[in-house]
Amino acid sequence: MSTVSNQGPTGNQPEKVENKDQPDVVRDKSDDGLSLGNMVSRGDRLQGAANAQIRDQGISEEQKLAQLNNDLTPHISGKPGRGALSRGLGLSDELGRELSREAGSEPFRDRVLKGETNLPVREFTWSNQRQLDQAANAGLGIPLGLKQFFQLRKSEYQTQPEKTDSQMNVKVENFLNQTPVKDKEKRSPAEEKELEQSREALKNAASPEDTLSKALHLARLYQHLRYIDEAKKATELALGIDPDNMVARQMFKELERMHPVDIGVGTIPITVPNAVTKSALRKRIHGLSGGKVAVVGDLLIDELLEGKPERISREAPVLILEHVDTVHIPGGAANTASNVVALGGECMAVGVCGADEYSEKLSNMLDRYRIQHSLVKDITRPTTVKTRILSKSHSLMQQLLRLDRISHNPISSIIEKILIQQIEEAVVGYKAVILSDYKAGVITDGVIKSLRALAEKERILLIVDAQGDFGRFQGATLLTPNQPDTESYLGYRIDSASVEKAGKDMLEKTGAEAVLITRGADGMALFERGKHYAEMPVFNRSDVFDVTGAGDTVVATMALALVSGASYVEATALGNLAAGIVVRKSGTATTSQREMLETLEQLNIPE
Repeated sequence: MSTVSNQGPTGNQPEKVENKDQPDVVRDKSDDGLSLGNMVSRGDRLQGAANAQIRDQGISEEQKLAQLNNDLTPHISGKPGRGALSRGLGLSDELGRELSREAGSEPFRDRVLKGETNLPVREFTWSNQRQLDQAANAGLGIPLGLKQFFQLRKSEYQTQPEKTDSQMNVKVENFLNQTPVKDKEKRSPAEEKELEQSREALKNAASPEDTLSKALHLARLYQHLRYIDEAKKATELALGIDPDNMVARQMFKELERMHPVDIGVGTIPITVPNAVTKSALRKRIHGLSGGKVAVVGDLLIDELLEGKPERISREAPVLILEHVDTVHIPGGAANTASNVVALGGECMAVGVCGADEYSEKLSNMLDRYRIQHSLVKDITRPTTVKTRILSKSHSLMQQLLRLDRISHNPISSIIEKILIQQIEEAVVGYKAVILSDYKAGVITDGVIKSLRALAEKERILLIVDAQGDFGRFQGATLLTPNQPDTESYLGYRIDSASVEKAGKDMLEKTGAEAVLITRGADGMALFERGKHYAEMPVFNRSDVFDVTGAGDTVVATMALALVSGASYVEATALGNLAAGIVVRKSGTATTSQREMLETLEQLNIPE
């Protein structure tokens, strides 16, 4: 392991500044939490102070409170302007098509403030009700089971009439009839209880906004239980109440992307290239053992901090979590390496880390996952860590936020030189090198040039898994871009009619021997020089739970298959098969030869 020392500047401590314009608030130091009584009295004091400031500054109360509300709402809701309740009893075709695409519009509240829409904004206010059910604030980032002291309230309609209770009751009743409870034996007692209570809460909702909140909660619960059709219906119910609700719109797009129509497993035949047969794939799966693949790139730690929700903080309307567990799992290029090892291969991971506490944790984690490694320490940058804070309540695990420790600056010329030397020494005897670029500064032009020369000299396969700017990787053996990155690089949209042109353009622009474009629900498209392109449908489209890290699984599986003698088409089929397994699992995950063989037998493809 090489280390470069570099004395950096010493940061100054921030100066503590007293804000004399803010009113004094007496706090009860005996309790870190916030009781309902304290919150009400504190709210009264804050309101009185706000009114005093209004009088002193000569600003109307209405203007000041409106500004105060705009300032506070993003901190309470987590997202500015979660939409306003507007008319609609169902999901129109136009809205469905709009939500199925990635909408790049600015937040709804920003449009309201600019005067570009007349729709009202739904506000958050303190509640004087102590008894709030666990679904009342679904979508606010508050885990289930926590007694909540603020709730969602709807502003008065400006231009559209209220929906009648009878209309809403009919919609809810139809939804419940269309989503009967099934497969009780597959759920835990806690999950079963949660589902029953959530459905009953939706049935007894007293207002449109209450129905919206409970429908969103039920949709997220159905997604957790992997009842995807039911989750879609619950989301559509919510959008029928409020087509502009940001949480519902995002959930709809997520479900459309991750959970397409069920095909591919069971009795429906899969159309695959002639070279793909069960017998051929069985042979190739067994041949994955012993393959030697090196991974060079952005090695990082996925850190999971799990906590149990206790109460709302008195300092701000945020949760207080009691720490339960911390888990470190491979991420980025390290996840690719982990997939190689899990499939029976041998892997050497080469990358850069910081000179901090996480560098040792990274090394220990790689050892734990049986990944050989060569790390270059650079004290000018942190070890890349993506920390996810999770809250677990009852049967649900909810991610509250993610904090990234990362430097996007390219490594220095000194570190680059040491890294290239480490690569040349570490990959001796390996048959393929995966270049994994997560834009953390490790994959510089100098590293790419060195690897290209090394691959040509030693006849090593150079496989690139990158995020855009593919022109940097001229002459690679295989590129594996996803469709959005390919569209961005080529400058035009890709569909079934233009995918062949896109593949040919990628081959021409990058000089690669082969290009595999992963297209999400539309499968994969493989392009080889001098051959007709091949399309591969998604093998698993019904049990998708989490697509995180699926691309790492594809490239790791294909690399192992290629070094064992598989064709590009066979390697693509194996990558497709492996990805269909890991997306059933939560978070970054791996699969094994055994799982692949078991899943292969379920596919309706030629023997």
